[in-house]
Amino acid sequence: MDWCHVTFASASGAMAAQRALKGVCPVVVMPALRQVTAGCGIALRVEAEDVEKVKDALFMTNIQGWTLYSVTGSGKELRCRKL
Repeated sequence: MDWCHVTFASASGAMAAQRALKGVCPVVVMPALRQVTAGCGIALRVEAEDVEKVKDALFMTNIQGWTLYSVTGSGKELRCRKL
């Protein structure tokens, strides 16, 4: 796994997750990948080594509809797998 992609059912969920992860780990807001059809189109990119911290932090919130994917490769070789 190169990095992780977190998708959300709503834009408000994505923004709430960004706030919840502040101080937990670095987060980059980005469009949802084409390989992963997401409800709202907004996603967060986090480093692979931060996956457990991200899951713990998001489980502690009332944010619903988030999904975590592992991402490997790049360009046409980009692969996503639901965690």
